[in-house]
Order: sequence, then C-alpha cells, then structure tokens
Amino acid sequence: MSDKILRTKHLTVKYGNTLALYDVSFELEKGALAVIIGPNGAGKSTLIKAILNLVPFEGKVEIFGKPFEKLSREEHLKIGYVPQRMSFSKNIPLTVGEMLALSIAKTPLSSEEKKKRIDTFLKMAHLEDFKNRTIGSLSGGQMQRVLIVRALTFLPEIIFMDEPLAGIDIAGEKTFYEFMDTIHEKFGITIILVSHDVTAVDKLADTVLCLNKKLICYGRPKEVLKEETFHILYGHDAGIFKHKPCPDGGPCELYKEQEVK
Repeated sequence: MSDKILRTKHLTVKYGNTLALYDVSFELEKGALAVIIGPNGAGKSTLIKAILNLVPFEGKVEIFGKPFEKLSREEHLKIGYVPQRMSFSKNIPLTVGEMLALSIAKTPLSSEEKKKRIDTFLKMAHLEDFKNRTIGSLSGGQMQRVLIVRALTFLPEIIFMDEPLAGIDIAGEKTFYEFMDTIHEKFGITIILVSHDVTAVDKLADTVLCLNKKLICYGRPKEVLKEETFHILYGHDAGIFKHKPCPDGGPCELYKEQEVK
C-alpha cells in the first residue's frame, strides 16, 4: 500500500477569466506536516478548497488514493478541515463543551469515550477552562483554537487548516506550535496548514509548499527555502533574516543574511 496520503496532478483553478492556480502537482506522505506559504492572492486557500472538492478545478486530486467524490463516509470522517474564519452568532447560548459534543454526536463512540476525547483535546490545546464558556464570549483567536479541537475530536488521518494563526496573539502562537507538535507526534496525523507567517515553516514543517498561483518550490524547508525563492514569492526586497550572536547575553540584532542589491 502506498504511503502517499495526498496527490495533486496538474491542478488548475479558474474563477471566470481569472486564473487562481495553474498546473500544481505535488504529493505528501502519510504523517507529513506541510506548510503552504505565499503572498496574498497566491491561491493558498484555493488550493485547500480544490483538494476538498469545494471549488471546481481541472486536473487530478487523490486522497487515500482516491478522487474525493469516491471516498466513503468513513473516509470522509478521516479528513479534518479548519476554515480561515467561521461566522457564528454571538447570541447563541451554546458552550464550547456543548458545541464539541454536538459535532461528534453521531460517531459510534460511547458517551464516556466522547467526553474523554473532548476533555483530552481541550487540555492539549490549553482550553480546559473554556469548556463551560459560551462561544459568543470567545475572542477570534480562542474560537480558532476551539475549531481546531473540533476537527481533531474525530481523530482524522489528515487535517487541513486555513490560516490557523489568524487572530492569535504571540502567547497563543506558542501554544499553537506546541499543540501541533503534540498531535503530530502522538497521533501521527498528517497536517497541511496555510500560513502567512514564514516562521511557521521553521517551527513546524517537514515539508513546505511555496505558492504563487503556481508551485514555486516544494520539499524540505532547508533544501528549498533559498534567497531566490523569497524573491520569486515576495519580490526582490524580500530576504532571509537571522539573529546575530549575543556574546553579552543581551538582545540580539536582526540582520539580513544576504542584502539585495
């Protein structure tokens, strides 16, 4: 059996006369943690939506070795998706715990197993104190973390996250990175996430996809993230920044590894 959990071949998406994605081909092994980066309008969210058959496309997409439309109900439950944002009424008198319980109500788990799974993931996401909070009282970043927990309660084999760091502050980012590391290591879930934050690649990814309507680079971060890659993605003013050594233990100064002439 192939270890390739996801394949795209010559994936192209058009919105009317506008080309959103062109000829994107790549494959991911089971258990990969892939980050998709690129500028605004590069087609990052469109790529995820095409893979999940949410927008029309040309080309070929396979998950678990099958086209999306041929997946069984059981296989659909093995796919998690966290959208970039989710609209909800602040007035709904629904707690976080109740929302999560409703989301897995139809799974074959016993009531005790459902409760245990919800509590486990809330604790892993440092959200155990939010269980009895109403969803209307949550900030955007808190709600985003709850949506991630909601997707994980099904224990998917593969999960897609569209800008999961949107609305999350610096402290929340640290928690998020730790959470992703934990679920990736403990459960072996294949994770594909879209990010504007290139540091997410350094902190999380074993695979990076650099996208700007077409696939600019694809592979291990250290092998493909070169100065020329950033120029293609973000323009010639882009560069790679590192920290200068701090022999006195004081704050480090950022410097550009290679100045753009």
